[in-house]
Amino acid sequence: MSSAYHELLKGIETRLKAGIPVRDAVEGLGRDGKGRLAALADALGSELAVGATLAEAFASLEAPVPAGHVALIDAGESSGRLSETLAEIIEEETVLHDARRRLMMRLAYPLVICCLASLLPFLYLVFQRRTGEYLLIQACVFGPLAALILAWRYREKVFPGGSSLRSLLEGILLRLPFVGRLVREYALAGSLQLLGRLLQAGLGFSDGLPLVSEAARLEGLSRQLTAMATRISGGASASEGLECLERIPSELRSRLASGDVSGTLDRALIESGNELRESALARLEKVVKILPFLVYLLAAGLVLWQALKVFTIHLPDGF
Repeated sequence: MSSAYHELLKGIETRLKAGIPVRDAVEGLGRDGKGRLAALADALGSELAVGATLAEAFASLEAPVPAGHVALIDAGESSGRLSETLAEIIEEETVLHDARRRLMMRLAYPLVICCLASLLPFLYLVFQRRTGEYLLIQACVFGPLAALILAWRYREKVFPGGSSLRSLLEGILLRLPFVGRLVREYALAGSLQLLGRLLQAGLGFSDGLPLVSEAARLEGLSRQLTAMATRISGGASASEGLECLERIPSELRSRLASGDVSGTLDRALIESGNELRESALARLEKVVKILPFLVYLLAAGLVLWQALKVFTIHLPDGF
């Protein structure tokens, strides 16, 4: 979530708490804000002026707004809990932002070591006037890395939902050891949380599940949510419908079944989603902690290989 988008949500939520109507709150942000914040507020205000709801206005923004946020804002408007819903979105995104920041800080050091391990051991090529070979090696290392960073940065444009490229990428990711399970659990956690918050806002399964299915980050998960909606509309209970969702841990299934019986399924879904997400992030952090040691071994191996290569070249014949 960009800082301008975060400030926009926070500004609207603060003004709504003060009793200011939605349209006036947005227009006020457009007048008082600066730069990107003012531009986003003005775009929202233009949509609200022609009769759009706040959710419709957010969905029309050129800046990518998560489909889950649009669904929650729509539910918050319908239930009269718009201020509370915006506060929940801000809180959840703040937690995710902090988790991503911690991971990036842990990844920074191994990445620097990797870059140095690529740059330094091959410098002898420059001194031997083989600069072309040196640049080719660096291009082979940094080219894919730059492509990966750009693809992640512009993933919504490079891999739009429903495209063949998106399906291909999803298939590759889900088949990777460790990564596949992590991606699947993270996406499932988001869907469970979103469904719980929509139920909490007063929507039923018939209205909430299509929104969750549309916002799902994986196509396979989206199909499972659609099957769940069909099953529940056919008379099945929520617990029976949840059987359509694969790879939910048994203890979480028990919690969801208890929540369905006790009438607290919305809370059980949110708690289960939180637990799944925290579990996935904890495993990822463990892997990131190991990365420096693997990088050290890689760097040491490269340096040793180059040292042996140079040393053997200068050995006199007969050795």
